[in-house]
Amino acid sequence: MASSFEKEFTVSSYELNPRGEARLTTMANYFQEIAYHHANELGFGYEDMKNQKTMWLLSRMKIRMKKYPVWDERITIETWPSGVDKLFAVRDFRVMNKKGEEIGVASTGWLIVDLNTHKPIKPKEELEAYAQIIYGEPVFDSSLEKIRLPDQREELNRHRVSFSDLDIVGHVNNVKYMEWSIDTAMFLGNREKEIYDFEINFMKETKFGDVIIISGSPDMAVSSTGSHHVLVGIREADGAEVFRSLIRWDDHWK
Repeated sequence: MASSFEKEFTVSSYELNPRGEARLTTMANYFQEIAYHHANELGFGYEDMKNQKTMWLLSRMKIRMKKYPVWDERITIETWPSGVDKLFAVRDFRVMNKKGEEIGVASTGWLIVDLNTHKPIKPKEELEAYAQIIYGEPVFDSSLEKIRLPDQREELNRHRVSFSDLDIVGHVNNVKYMEWSIDTAMFLGNREKEIYDFEINFMKETKFGDVIIISGSPDMAVSSTGSHHVLVGIREADGAEVFRSLIRWDDHWK
């Protein structure tokens, strides 16, 4: 049987958007929290990795929400490792309401990085515990790919990294890149739309004081899967790409 882990969350008032629903970034925080607990249980948590001179680095994430939970609603999130894709250890998630109905899914791709060389290593070859896992079924049909950027882009927003953006190791928390992307998209006139899909590639670490220029097309692209924005965050100091994100809106979800 595949290894899975469940945890119940109750949506708090400070986790809500103006509609009274859990923010997409709230869901991302839940996913990372439950992933941390399950990794500990399986023997490759933060301290386990540190002892092996390695660390987990979240590289890709895709979230699809059918319905967002509301204030004080109790939800259950299930997570499980769903395989290895090249250098990525893939972990998936399912969100269920109190009736047991699926209201969202997500998939994440993690790199294992050597703390001395800062280079990725192969999960199955380097972590004995990971090689013993029986993988569960993936929630998406396709792998998490690198997001393609539009040919024509312009500066839409910029953000100077502040102290509140930083995590336990002094780098920008992954969810902050999501916040910057969503904030930029909302400035483009999307405040009445609901986010259906969100994808992000985390590409470079950023630190206190860095200025991140967020670029993309000011107009939504339209395809058979709905309207979407593609954004890229670039560090002003050296021109390095920090993240790429894709926000897909459900045109029929009001």
